[in-house]
Amino acid sequence: MNEPDSPDVLIRAAAESISGRLAGEEGPVRALRSVVHMIDNDEAELAVDDLARVIEYYRIRISRTEYDQIAAAAAQLDALDSLTEVRVDRFIGD
Repeated sequence: MNEPDSPDVLIRAAAESISGRLAGEEGPVRALRSVVHMIDNDEAELAVDDLARVIEYYRIRISRTEYDQIAAAAAQLDALDSLTEVRVDRFIGD
């Protein structure tokens, strides 16, 4: 079972939170579902990278909490470069 603050849990929480806010926007929601699917297949490192790219591609505004979840997961996975390359922090909207 995953730890409460494991990368899998953090990425899933962020992706589901963003997806819930974007309900009805088919493209971004489908892309976010693919991020969750990666987590289900034990591909958390790929999920962090893909989540950052989905945020950038669709220019999705994210909350500070969502950013903190993504950053914490990326730090645990030694994948912070995924966030810095895309500069995900520029999409924080709160």
